[in-house]
Amino acid sequence: MARPSDSDIIKVATTSLDPLPNMFELALVLGGTVSAGAYTAGVLDFLVQAMDCWSAARAAGQKVPRHKVALRVVAGTSGGGVNAAVLARALAYNFPHFSADSAMDAGGSGNPFFDTWTAQIHGAGGATGLRAMLETSDLASTVPSLLSGAPIDNAAAFAAAFARGSPVRRDWVGRPLGASAERIDPLHVILTVTNLRGVPYRTDFGDGLFQTFVDHADHVRVGVCYPGMAFDALRPDEWALGFAPLGAARETDWTDFSLFARATSAFPLGLPARMLTRPVADYYYRVALVPQEDGTMSVVPLRPDWSEIPEDPYQFACVDGGATDNEPIELARTALSGVLGRNPRGGKEANRAVLLVDPFAGAAPLGPERAGSMIALAGGLVTGMIQQTRYDSSDLLLAAAPDVYSRFMVTARRESIDKTLTGGDAIASAGLGAFVGFACADFMRHDFLLGRKNCQDFLRATFVLPEDADVFQGMWTGVDASRFRAFAPPGFLPLIPLYGDADADQGVAPWPVNALDPATLREPIRARVARIAEIEADTGFAGALKGWLAGGLAAGPVADYAVNAIDKALRTAADPLLRTAPPAATTVASAGNSGAG
Repeated sequence: MARPSDSDIIKVATTSLDPLPNMFELALVLGGTVSAGAYTAGVLDFLVQAMDCWSAARAAGQKVPRHKVALRVVAGTSGGGVNAAVLARALAYNFPHFSADSAMDAGGSGNPFFDTWTAQIHGAGGATGLRAMLETSDLASTVPSLLSGAPIDNAAAFAAAFARGSPVRRDWVGRPLGASAERIDPLHVILTVTNLRGVPYRTDFGDGLFQTFVDHADHVRVGVCYPGMAFDALRPDEWALGFAPLGAARETDWTDFSLFARATSAFPLGLPARMLTRPVADYYYRVALVPQEDGTMSVVPLRPDWSEIPEDPYQFACVDGGATDNEPIELARTALSGVLGRNPRGGKEANRAVLLVDPFAGAAPLGPERAGSMIALAGGLVTGMIQQTRYDSSDLLLAAAPDVYSRFMVTARRESIDKTLTGGDAIASAGLGAFVGFACADFMRHDFLLGRKNCQDFLRATFVLPEDADVFQGMWTGVDASRFRAFAPPGFLPLIPLYGDADADQGVAPWPVNALDPATLREPIRARVARIAEIEADTGFAGALKGWLAGGLAAGPVADYAVNAIDKALRTAADPLLRTAPPAATTVASAGNSGAG
């Protein structure tokens, strides 16, 4: 494909649909989570339930607010990318929601969000998911990763194939492309990946001088077309994805889409890297913003240097998108507004917002104070990379500003015995770099239900606009708003009012005390480390330590270290609950939410 003109590239980057009256458009940003993805899954499960209940009440002729909230964009990274893929598939079907009273049978619960993170990772019978990651069947002649990716493959395949009945189109997904509702804009899904091969770009300065740089922060765009949606409305670098053949020029299927989800969640070294293949034309529509003297920005197309990568399609290995962009806020924001646009921030005129779902918002851990052992420095390096890719300072400042209504955030929040815990302190899967949830299904169940509860509280009290907002004008007439005002700040009303089952207070699970005995993981850890050592010794990587490694002598100490680390993580997480009460009294009720306009 010939490179499009600069004007065509700029048009794609700057185009934005004009807002419709009494409609609030939403872009979800699902941040990196590792095993804490169960929390984000719970948030999404309740969000779908709330929107469906409001839509059903409106269709039944009840006196409900008549403004619309349209889900238009979902951007995800790592575990958030897995959840974006689950959401994209699940929105085509009616499914049961998973609450504190729900149960699982041998086939799971029937809820795609819950089952992806529990039945598929852990097995419906509660088998330890980490045990499957510690199996050695993937270790033949090479070591693809420290852990086996088989449970992730199973979960991705399940999500890609999920179906219940015939596909449907929810009236709150996408939005009309004009005044008529005959043509509907698809749901735009963006998954970030870290491209290990990279895309080379070249800037020429004249007189034979030039500079190249290689960009490793990559992303994939997919337009999900539910029944009746217009696939011809997609960007030139966006794949069309439907539930039957669409006849689109650029069309993918759910199996290939699941590869994108596996790629964005391939935690570096911990899980296997993935191979992706894409047309080089996908990279023609990347742009940069250049400040001008008058304070404005100009859009400059980036020029990939394909002389360095002559083949088309272009193939590359990739790992977790969180290694280069753990919170793809800007990708989501500009998908709504265009790269030069701005989503209105004031409460009265706000009509679009980015909603970030991040289980870990709160105090971030600091790295090592001084140089120490190689292992300690390696841990500090990983932590530093993760923290550096989470937010821009401007994103945090906008999300925290009380008078900005184009940015919102949901994060974990749980009431303990003597304090309110937030972020990683509130969820059971946060320990061991957020890998500990893979070791115990009870941790994920706790976090899933907490996500549902936090989402309900967020929708009631934080995802709000002033009563005189333009979106609300004439839409609350005849509606008894008193019960909604009881939760919202004075003078505000919720953007997504809760009706039906979504209005029932959500229950949470007791904190999973003594749900995992780390000692049971020692032998699987030892066996995998020993096999890895054996393979690496045979390849000569170990050098002078070959005999020691081949004998597996390192496996025992490594297993002991890992078990002790898991035990420490569990004890640290339990401390807030055990200060004033014994384990038998450690049930907790979750209340509240985290968010900012």
